[in-house]
Amino acid sequence: MAPMDSITQMLFGATVAQAGFRRKLGRRALVAGAIIASVPDLDAVAAWVGGRFAEWEHHRGLTHSLLFGPVVGPLIGWAIWRLEAWRSGLARDRERLNAWIWLAVLSLVTHPLIDLFTSYGTQLLWPLTTTRFAIDSMPIIEPIYSTALLIALVIGTRSAVRPSTAQNAAGIALLFILVYSFAGWAINEKVERVAAADLGKPATVSAYPLLFQPYYRRVVAVTPEAAHVGYYSVLNPKPIVWTSYPRETGEPIAAARRSREAALFEWFAMDKVLWRTMSDAGGRIMLVATDLRYGMIGATDAGQWGIRTTTSTANGGNGDGDRTRLQPFSVPRDASGAAFRRYWSDITGW
Repeated sequence: MAPMDSITQMLFGATVAQAGFRRKLGRRALVAGAIIASVPDLDAVAAWVGGRFAEWEHHRGLTHSLLFGPVVGPLIGWAIWRLEAWRSGLARDRERLNAWIWLAVLSLVTHPLIDLFTSYGTQLLWPLTTTRFAIDSMPIIEPIYSTALLIALVIGTRSAVRPSTAQNAAGIALLFILVYSFAGWAINEKVERVAAADLGKPATVSAYPLLFQPYYRRVVAVTPEAAHVGYYSVLNPKPIVWTSYPRETGEPIAAARRSREAALFEWFAMDKVLWRTMSDAGGRIMLVATDLRYGMIGATDAGQWGIRTTTSTANGGNGDGDRTRLQPFSVPRDASGAAFRRYWSDITGW
């Protein structure tokens, strides 16, 4: 799953090109900006090669660092400049070289900055640190966000539109995205304050955007005893209905947490992890850890994905033997019409 959908990233790269480089480089800059802006997400190939654990470890690492654009961007810009001169017979204009380099750098740098506003976590300062940064402002897919960029590009690519009009349209769209993203951040801060007051006891409270809009939030309040999960819409404010999940401990869980897989998952989930013990159909103890950042009312309320292992005995067996049996899993979301109607009703009250 891409942390900000690739189509939106491409639209953003093309809009950056339209705002600052169309006059110098022509309409081909929009295509180049879109393609270059999608380059950082090539690290998703880790999932194809190494599976889910590899995706968690490598996606949003090297290629999403703020250092990646300044290092790789000039090489991409220079390559485009040489290819353009070779194919079109253009003189090797130094100003065009500079424009291509700046377009490549900005397209690469803005990609992780956009991703920063989602909840997935971005290693902005890799390799200096592997700390994951997230603002929790925008969902992975946000139609209003993408539509604003698309409208600017439609205006800018019409043949009758002057370059200055295209540039202004792109600039307005980028300004709107900036304001809209920070508005989402403010919404998150407000929801966290409301949730903390609603819970009525000391807790670490975090709010996370849900799909397609920034107004309805998943709220996770963690206390020493339990993780409390609720939902709140700023468009339909009402008391939060909390579902509480005990935070279990004990040697079986402690043994599982000592594994590399568990450490990797907890790092990926930015320590928002719920460990539980459950029984499978054969009566064996199943150790389950879910990512509390992602989920919805229903089957995925405790988390949409995570890791789990089945021990060989009721008391959990030995930790060393359990390490190799930790596996990623995901729980399908309810995609029925009834679920969508409830989602819309929770957001708006209609």
